[in-house]
Amino acid sequence: MDREKTISVAKLVSYLLIIVGIAILSATIIYFLTAPISWLSYVGIIVGGLMLNIGAAAIFLIKKLKLDIKSSH
Repeated sequence: MDREKTISVAKLVSYLLIIVGIAILSATIIYFLTAPISWLSYVGIIVGGLMLNIGAAAIFLIKKLKLDIKSSH
């Protein structure tokens, strides 16, 4: 793959990680409100938070290192 396609795929994966992380955190919060707290709740918070942070860090690094397609021309 060429550079532009690789960067666009990395950005797409990062945005998907952010969206899924927010969805998992939202589902875990709703689960907290409706069911008794169990270990599954803590796993949901940890996994959702990690996915959200990894996606945000990848987007930040793409912009910081000027790997974005718009800034490379």
